[in-house]
Amino acid sequence: MASDRAESVKKAEKLLRQGKLDLAIAEYVRMVDEQPRDWNLRNTLGDLYVRASQLDKAVAQYLQIADHLFNEGFFSKAAALYKKILKIKPDEESVLLHLAEISAKQGLLADAKGYFVTVAGRRKARGDRAGADEITVRLGSLDPADFDARALAASTLEQNGDLPGAAALYRAMHADLVEKNRRDEATQALREAVRLNPDDVAGRAELVRAAIAANDREAAARYLDRRIAADDPSLLLPLLESELRAGRLDEGREILQRLLQIDRAGSGRIVETAWNLGPVSPDASYVCVDAVVEAEIAAGNFMDAAAILQEFVTRVPGQIAALLKLVEIAVDGGLEAIMYEAQAHLADAYLERGQGSEARVIAEDLVAREPWEGAHIDRFRRALVLLQVADPDTVIADRLSGQGPFIATDPFMASESFTDDLPLPPIAAPAPTTPAAEPAAAEVPEPDTSVPPPDPEPEAPAAARPSPPDVDLTDMLSELGTQRAAAPPLPSSQNLEAVFKDIRSAVAKQAVSSDAAEYLSLGKAYVEMGMAKEAISALRAAARAPMLRFEAASTLGRVYLKQGDVPHAIEWLERAAEAPAPDPSEACELLYELGSILEDAGETSRALAVFLELQADAPGFRDVAARAERLARVQAGS
Repeated sequence: MASDRAESVKKAEKLLRQGKLDLAIAEYVRMVDEQPRDWNLRNTLGDLYVRASQLDKAVAQYLQIADHLFNEGFFSKAAALYKKILKIKPDEESVLLHLAEISAKQGLLADAKGYFVTVAGRRKARGDRAGADEITVRLGSLDPADFDARALAASTLEQNGDLPGAAALYRAMHADLVEKNRRDEATQALREAVRLNPDDVAGRAELVRAAIAANDREAAARYLDRRIAADDPSLLLPLLESELRAGRLDEGREILQRLLQIDRAGSGRIVETAWNLGPVSPDASYVCVDAVVEAEIAAGNFMDAAAILQEFVTRVPGQIAALLKLVEIAVDGGLEAIMYEAQAHLADAYLERGQGSEARVIAEDLVAREPWEGAHIDRFRRALVLLQVADPDTVIADRLSGQGPFIATDPFMASESFTDDLPLPPIAAPAPTTPAAEPAAAEVPEPDTSVPPPDPEPEAPAAARPSPPDVDLTDMLSELGTQRAAAPPLPSSQNLEAVFKDIRSAVAKQAVSSDAAEYLSLGKAYVEMGMAKEAISALRAAARAPMLRFEAASTLGRVYLKQGDVPHAIEWLERAAEAPAPDPSEACELLYELGSILEDAGETSRALAVFLELQADAPGFRDVAARAERLARVQAGS
């Protein structure tokens, strides 16, 4: 076989030397037909076609050889033949595309782009837009670092209706941009991917998290829905806020229920959401508060539930629904002081809304319990005016003097004590002089006596002060009623003031309320027993009484100091310093202690102020002068 090939080649060479080119070509054609994979014969045949100016036939032979080399992975040899073809036929697109592919495989990206751009330009020139777009898309996958080309490819796919393909390209761009820490561009690519593919749940969730991190609520709301949030608390919470801000309260309640089911410890974040919503939508804010409060009640945490509602009604005053619930919780949880305060706020809210009947009931209850409180008298008067009662002051005087039916409904009278350890004396309320006019007492549930004493914040309003048991208000009011019977009617508030002036005077002689004294004794007992948590709760309740505030607050500050809670220790010692001390020496000791703690805590300016105050009141007390001088030098040096 080899000898036949050699003889045929020799024969063709003779024909060429005789100038018989056509016959030589025919001989080579015959040999190629017999041996189609003899690439050397094909190459020679191609060369003969070029000499005969039969260029298309020459290109056909070269292409077969080059394609074979390309497919076999001999890229350099294939590229040499493709370039040889381009010299013969420069507009051969298949050759340009092959050269582009070979250049890309060899890492010659600039050469590859050049070949692709040439093809795209020729296709555009002849009106082949689809063909040009195909090259644009191919360019987008050529160089991973060329994000402009990739974006153009994705845009081209979108224009041609291939939305899934375009979304996939943007998604891949996003991943690469994140890897290169180009966050803003990555987010933009992800936005495009999600726009083209709204079912990209993971992409939407990632956009929501990015928007939340940037504090961009609007952007988060565009991508967030119940399906995206699923059971992820970090997404359910912003979805909750979005729904409530849009006024979709029922949807918000459903999300709240799910949130509290899967993340019970996340109630604090729900409350923060409520505070954010308060200035925008009090109703939406209360939806959050109500859900958390219900969860706390279900867990038996009446004090925590009440504290949340107290904060809410402070931030959003006049919310009757919240105040009603606060009163209910205070009764159920045995939180007496909180109930009195809530009743006062509730009466004010009713008055603001013109609901005189409801306001009158509560105001009468408050006045009957604390007839010396001018604020309660004022609420009672406003309710009567609202109800267009003739001569309100006379009605009030009748009630105070015992001439009319007037009774305080006290839901806590059924309870033996406020704590499990120490019973406190019951609170006496003024009794009417006419038993027949007294309505039947309503049945009230027994409060939960396991609930600890009230634990108010220092800034909270003073607690209701029950009347001291040593003052017989019934006798006093009866006596005042007898005096009033011989006198003309009292038409004005000035005359009314004379009616209960003596009551205030008598009450003022009492040092403290029995309840507050019991809390103080209880707190001191807890301190001696080493029960810090219980001591703090009782002492805070006792500190609400002005006459006991110095002792209760100073003891509370020292409890916190022993626990290592310096900020709270300073806070309560400062509260004690603002209250009247039983003895000047005790006031000096307290200020000295407070100044020392502030100095140790690095609060030099505040410590200096305390020592200067002490020095002004007691110049020779201990080493206060030296301390003040040293701190003054420290301040000057800083």
